[in-house]
Amino acid sequence: MLDRLFLRKLTHKGKIAYWIIQLVLDALFICYLFIFMDYDMDRFAGDGYGIVIGGVIAAMLISGVICLALCKKPEKELHSQQD
Repeated sequence: MLDRLFLRKLTHKGKIAYWIIQLVLDALFICYLFIFMDYDMDRFAGDGYGIVIGGVIAAMLISGVICLALCKKPEKELHSQQD
């Protein structure tokens, strides 16, 4: 749902940047969990799902806000698409 909200308001370059930033942040978060927090696959089966979902949502919000700040469509295009 949040993806649709962000992608509707971004330019083409903004959409590409959104997905790239989100993938990079997700990869960094997973690496952080495995390397610094000493997570393993057994720990993910127990209490790790909530942490991973929270991290992915946080990465989505961060990449969305960055891309909206830099690559937002002009207001005229937004109104013409809704009509």
